[in-house]
Amino acid sequence: MRILVIDDQPDMLRNIARMLTPPHEIVTESDPERGVALVSESTFDVLVTDIVMPGTDGIDVIKRIRRQNPDIWIVAMSGGGQEMSGNTVLTLSEAFGADRVLYKPFRKPELSAAIERS
Repeated sequence: MRILVIDDQPDMLRNIARMLTPPHEIVTESDPERGVALVSESTFDVLVTDIVMPGTDGIDVIKRIRRQNPDIWIVAMSGGGQEMSGNTVLTLSEAFGADRVLYKPFRKPELSAAIERS
């Protein structure tokens, strides 16, 4: 499975890559705009995206990628932010097209379950 992970925190990108490799092929991106471009340039089975990021937020990422690739499995993750709680942010993520949501922090079993299509 080929997975794109978008998060503005380098430590989070490394941790997720470590949790999922092997057996999955992981591509990480800290810039949400570049992440959206990667989906149009390459094929991914799953997108895992943070929601609260500076500049382009994860809700916008989800909406844009869902338009580009309606079949991609999308997992939204968040611990919340200054303006909204994690629960509110993740509920909005589902409304805009996320297939699964994860509240940060999470462990490998939760992440592994979230990336699997049911």
